[in-house]
Amino acid sequence: MTIKDSLFLISGLQTLVISLILFFYKSKKIKVNRYLSLFFATVFFEIAIYFLTKYIDHPAVYYLPFRFDFLTLTLLLFYAYKTTGISVKSKFVYLIPALIEFVVLFIISIIILVTSETPDFLIKNNFDSIHRILSSVYIVSLSILIIRVSIKHNKLLRFHFSSTRFKSLIWLIVFCISCIILNIFRHLYYSFEIRSNLVSNLYSAIGLLCLYYITISSLVQININNVIPTKREITDGKEELEEIIKMIENHINENKSYLNPDINLKSFSKDIRLQERIISRAINRIEHKNFNGYINTYRINECKKLLLSEKFERYSISAIADEVGFSSRASFYKNFKEIAGVSPSEYVKSVND
Repeated sequence: MTIKDSLFLISGLQTLVISLILFFYKSKKIKVNRYLSLFFATVFFEIAIYFLTKYIDHPAVYYLPFRFDFLTLTLLLFYAYKTTGISVKSKFVYLIPALIEFVVLFIISIIILVTSETPDFLIKNNFDSIHRILSSVYIVSLSILIIRVSIKHNKLLRFHFSSTRFKSLIWLIVFCISCIILNIFRHLYYSFEIRSNLVSNLYSAIGLLCLYYITISSLVQININNVIPTKREITDGKEELEEIIKMIENHINENKSYLNPDINLKSFSKDIRLQERIISRAINRIEHKNFNGYINTYRINECKKLLLSEKFERYSISAIADEVGFSSRASFYKNFKEIAGVSPSEYVKSVND
């Protein structure tokens, strides 16, 4: 067995294991993870066919209907849609190209098994080249779509989670860019009839590195809640969330919680005796902010009052920022400008004028 075959064997076993883990691992996002599980399962079948074509000398093996060129990225797109909170009305439409591919390859493989020869019409009509070009175009198109969805997800994160650490889909963007580059390279490789073991091995090595990268990234996010709620989910239970917001507002106003520079969602949750996810959901869906942004709004409003108070006339703006709970001057100025629309000095000047 060559080094290339050994690497493919390791990758095949790796994809099988990660597919089973993602499918059966009980997490809060098990339904989302199963799209990734099926994605890795299709990759496993493709690697398995690589070995079958290498060690079984029969033309029917090459046309087995388990190549999934039109399915693998579709499953990754479903994962991106579900994570971003985008509802897909008819998933079947997305699966039509994969279904056509499966039926065509199935018929061809049956014909070859019966006749023991590759049909002449496949050779005359360059079936392999057409299939390769169509699959490359499809993969590149879906990769671009996944990138767009992932970018949207990354923009929405800060509105739905107080902390976005490890929650973004940057890894999915990197993987899809790699898919685009590899498919363009594959098309050029066959178009110019390049015959080089070095180039072939380099192509395979980069592909395996990309597979290893998405495997690690999938495991990192297996239990991290980064799913954006759909519009329907946001609408459901709005009255209950408004009641929770009232509770939060009353607690903050009575205790002036925002003056604590060390306040965070976890500590606030203990003070008010509500679950973190409930607090976060209410603030996200009713106020359209994350927890930190919500608290900073209270701080800036308090700061406006202090800037115009006689008691604090001799205080510097930085000192007032400390009084209202900001731990850094940069954070204070940034938030003041975002929330008030002007800088602190401009605000004081506009009021005095």
